Amino acid sequence: MERVKKLASTDTLLQQYIKDVLSKADKLVNSPVPTSVRPCQDELMCLGFARRYTGSLIYDNKAVAILDYLCGHPDLWDWQHFLGAAEATMAVGFGYDLFYDALTSKKRAYIRNSLVKNGLLPGIGAYNGAPYGWFSYVRHNWNIVCNSGLMVGALSMANDVEESDYYVKYIVPRAVESMALAMNEYAPDGAYPEGPGYWGFATSHAVLGLEALQNAVGHDYGLSDFEGFKRTFYYNWYMTAPNGNLISYADCSPDTRNNPNGLLLWMAGQAGDMTLAAREHELLRISGRKASVYDVLFYQLPRKVDPLPTDCYFRGPVEVATLRTDWSKEAVFASIKAGYNQVNHGHLDLGAFEYFALGEKWFYDLGSDNYYLPDFFDMNGGRWQYFRTQTRSHNVPMIDDADQNIYGSSRFLQADVNRPVSMVKIDLTDAYRTQCDTMVRTLTMDKEQGTVLIRDTYHLKTKVKSVSWRGITDAKVTLKSRKEAVLERNGKQVTVRIQAPSGAYFEVESAEQRTPQKKNAGVSILKVVKDKPEKKMDIEILLLSR
Repeated sequence: MERVKKLASTDTLLQQYIKDVLSKADKLVNSPVPTSVRPCQDELMCLGFARRYTGSLIYDNKAVAILDYLCGHPDLWDWQHFLGAAEATMAVGFGYDLFYDALTSKKRAYIRNSLVKNGLLPGIGAYNGAPYGWFSYVRHNWNIVCNSGLMVGALSMANDVEESDYYVKYIVPRAVESMALAMNEYAPDGAYPEGPGYWGFATSHAVLGLEALQNAVGHDYGLSDFEGFKRTFYYNWYMTAPNGNLISYADCSPDTRNNPNGLLLWMAGQAGDMTLAAREHELLRISGRKASVYDVLFYQLPRKVDPLPTDCYFRGPVEVATLRTDWSKEAVFASIKAGYNQVNHGHLDLGAFEYFALGEKWFYDLGSDNYYLPDFFDMNGGRWQYFRTQTRSHNVPMIDDADQNIYGSSRFLQADVNRPVSMVKIDLTDAYRTQCDTMVRTLTMDKEQGTVLIRDTYHLKTKVKSVSWRGITDAKVTLKSRKEAVLERNGKQVTVRIQAPSGAYFEVESAEQRTPQKKNAGVSILKVVKDKPEKKMDIEILLLSR
């Protein structure tokens, strides 16, 4: 807090950020207590900053009311579904620490007892083999969220009463050891296997857990130094399309905005990377959003930095590349992903591309369906009965109307990026191994012409009846001929042309589904169909926006 006050004495931008946070805190004082955990944590952080910055006690009653609500509703601490317990543990831990001086000894004991009973003791059970403790040995977002929540909860009580140290000494080493498994997933370049949406969920909790460790014990046991972690904020940046939305693979909604949140400033300070600081300040400016408490706590001075290269290829368990003509809102942009179909929150979408131009999205991923659909997370079968997870709902090849191999994997063969003509190539053979001897997808962007060419190169097995190219769109589709389609939205147009092979033709198919699945109203599939395909064949599709 002293650092913030010192900087604010001369920095007018930080003064405005602080004003934003204090204004929000003042409004929260008389607002109703939220009924779910995440908003409760957000409010506690904002109120806690306001109290410590101003010294005013007007924020205490609301904060105590939030803590009472959380501690008085054990249903929010669903330790059989441990993610809920971990999030509640983090929220109460932060609130307990921030408002410790505002709490009576009786209230402190009440909150500690709730933390222990509902969060820390089940956490100890998790580390000792309880059935709900599977988060401790997986490598996805649950690992980071649960371990970070338990660390914050334990550390919030450190040196408070004699028995508190037991929980710190027991939980922190085990959480650190477990969390290392998930931190490895950022290697080597920062790509997050569960996609841009779950990147935000996992990485925000990683930052809060690591910051708590650094403040409490002076270091984070090397967790922030894991390969790829300092680069992962660039992954988030490059996964942002020109319209400001994240590309939407792996259960990420296509309407998810890449909004400022202060985490970029945390990493800017950790890594001494002022390009990330400049990015956060830019996001605040262009979004028109108010600064968050994290923008203040992790504040870094804005500095002029060189622009980033337009393209980037990220290696990792789920590789991805994005290409663009420039950094404007009107830029031509394309992304393409590889990886493996069994990744958590994955779809049968190896080789999927997304395409934006003229400030609009043209081909994109529909994102997740309802998580409460029966067997939606049965990765060995049930998940693949739903349209939005199937191959047919993605911008990928399809052979004989069959899904990709549910255990299939793919990798980049080549990535020539940041060139006048950038090109990436993916080996998709394993995704179609029962139908192809080899299958390669190549995406090329000519930046001067503003065109994107997608080439699918097949070496088919015998008895294949048809091959199709697919593009998911909510634009109006007009077939000008068997070889040319025009997409239109908001008065803008792009043209899609079949360059090869002869005999291929366009079809349009509705993507709408019946309940209980999401309806996908107004969404269609632009298909390029080749009946009786040759054993060796290329399908080439050209996308033009100028």
